[in-house]
Amino acid sequence: MKKLFSYEEYVRADAFADPSPDSLSKPEIYKLFDEANTSTCPFCKSSTNRSHENSLNENPSWLGGGCHYVNEYVSCCSECGWWRIHTYKETDGDIKGISTIVKNAVLKKYDLHSKDVPIRTLQKYLRQNFDDVIHIHDSQMEKLVQSVFSEHFSCEVEHVGKSHDGGIDLILVQSDSPTVVQVKRRRSLSHVEGVSGIRELIGATLLKGSRNCIYVSTCSKFSDPCNEAAAQAVDLGILESYTLYDFSRFSDVLKLTKSSNPEPWRKFLEI
Repeated sequence: MKKLFSYEEYVRADAFADPSPDSLSKPEIYKLFDEANTSTCPFCKSSTNRSHENSLNENPSWLGGGCHYVNEYVSCCSECGWWRIHTYKETDGDIKGISTIVKNAVLKKYDLHSKDVPIRTLQKYLRQNFDDVIHIHDSQMEKLVQSVFSEHFSCEVEHVGKSHDGGIDLILVQSDSPTVVQVKRRRSLSHVEGVSGIRELIGATLLKGSRNCIYVSTCSKFSDPCNEAAAQAVDLGILESYTLYDFSRFSDVLKLTKSSNPEPWRKFLEI
C-alpha cells in the first residue's frame, strides 16, 4: 500500500562558538553548517532542491552590535515534503561569536487508506494520483470532498456524515437554502452508479428542508436512469438543482484547487 508523508513539526539543532580558546573554531562551526546540507531526502531518498536562499551582510541593530554575515537556505523534497533550514551567522556587539542553526521537518508516515492521514496531504497526493482515490478511507473521502468544495464554491462546508445521516454527508452553506451532498467512494473505477442512491438523496434533501443537492461518486459514470431521475426532479419543480459528479468531473475540480498547506518552513526562517 502506498505510503504518504505529512509534515508534523520541526526539530532544531544549534552550535555556537565564542572567542574563548576552548570553544569551537570558525572552521568547525562552518563545517557543521556545511555537513547539514544534503542533496538526498533522508525519508524517501529523492533528490532535494533549494527552495529558498537569503543572505545579509550587515545588520547593525542586532543585540547592540552587528550581525555582519548571515547565510540561510532551505532544502526541500518535492516528493514527501521534508525540508531543512540552514542558517550560519557571524556576530559582534553584546554577544560575539559565530553560530549554526539547523532546523529539520519531522514527517509522519501514513498508509493511503488510513483514516488519520491529513486531508491536506491526501489532497496534494491525489492531484497527481487520482486513480488511487478508490483506496482511501470512506470518511476521508467525505472530508476530501468537503475540502475541495469549500474552495471550489468559496463557502463553508459542514461535515455531517454519520451512520444515521439519512443519506447526507455534507452541507454547503451558501444561502438561506443550503445544498446537501452525498458522497460515495466506490471500490472500482469501472463502477456505474445506479438510480437508487439518486432517488434516496431526493428524499433526504426534502426532509432536510433544502431544494438543492449534489451527488459525488468515484464511479466511471452515472447510468441513464440516474441522469433522468435528477433531471426529472428539477423539471417537476421538486428540486431547484441536482448535480452529479462522477470520477472524471470531481477529479477535474480537485486538480483546480490550490494547496491548502503553504510552505511550512517559512515561519521558521531566521531572516
